[in-house]
Amino acid sequence: MPKLIPSTPFCGLPQAALDDFPEGVHAAVIGAGSSLGSAHPGSENGPYFLRTASRALTWGPGDPQIFDLRHRRQPLAGAVDLGDLDFTGLGLSESHAAIRSAVAALPPGVVPCVIGGDHSITLPIVEALTENRDEPLWVVQFDHHLDLQIWEGAPSDPDTARDPIFNTNVMSHVSDQIGAGRLIQVGVSPYATVEAADAPAMAGFLDRIGTQLCLSSRELQDPELFRSAVGSGRDVHLSIDIDVLHRNEMSSTGYPAETGLSSQDLLRLLDLVLAGNRLVGLDLVEFAAARGDRDEKTVSDASRAVLILLHVLSRLSAQRSARTEGDTAPGKTPSTRRSDAQLGHAPKRSLP
Repeated sequence: MPKLIPSTPFCGLPQAALDDFPEGVHAAVIGAGSSLGSAHPGSENGPYFLRTASRALTWGPGDPQIFDLRHRRQPLAGAVDLGDLDFTGLGLSESHAAIRSAVAALPPGVVPCVIGGDHSITLPIVEALTENRDEPLWVVQFDHHLDLQIWEGAPSDPDTARDPIFNTNVMSHVSDQIGAGRLIQVGVSPYATVEAADAPAMAGFLDRIGTQLCLSSRELQDPELFRSAVGSGRDVHLSIDIDVLHRNEMSSTGYPAETGLSSQDLLRLLDLVLAGNRLVGLDLVEFAAARGDRDEKTVSDASRAVLILLHVLSRLSAQRSARTEGDTAPGKTPSTRRSDAQLGHAPKRSLP
């Protein structure tokens, strides 16, 4: 069992433990603060900043409860916080094993909501989600970068050896895990640089991976085109690299985007993804700052990241309500993950 350290609960969520998991829970927040898969430090502090900044939403009432004004519901009902994974003394592969173990230990139907950490943490989450599945999983990646291995001849040769996992090639590893054509990349830069010899093969390479909706794509402005590109009736894992936002709205990351989405556009597109699909996993990654940073812009960035995570948790709450009422995403049954029985298992925005 991976070691989880109790931390400031996100938005005041009730705290829980993997070995004493409460009934009736549909979502679990887990901190995975690691920069072991990145060339830049700071992302190990992502969970700390988001957890601490979220306190601004719960400082007033004696017994605070977040309320969703738009949808008239409690967006965090049925969610718990498991704390932060302890990566002390661990290397990259060991930290990924801890993430994979924590996600795999969740009861069937509980959605892991993981706060990173660098983007390499997406792989062990997806590995755990796909391990016991009977149906396909799609990954929808919001990111300014492809994070695909497009060097050393990879676009021209599908058999090119995969480099070890890093945040710059994590989605190639993810694509290997979920299968060709099931990765949808949203908000990426319209241009990428490759070796001249590989340029003719890039279109076919990207088509094999899945779908790329870059900043200049019409789909990002047309809801119907976007829904068609993303699909419906699917189980999806959302991976949100915070650098998908324009640097004016998110500079607290390793590679701020000179051109990027606005927060409002990101929230709108997330709604479109989740309107016709079932969310089975979530990670929000690459928020990066020195732990002692108290710059006003850093605090503002953290608060913006909190809003994005809270928005997805609110959609999860709606998904749970629909399932409780017997209404699932189009073409889906309430769960596509095998049960234990089927598997043969025993039954103020300031930082202190």
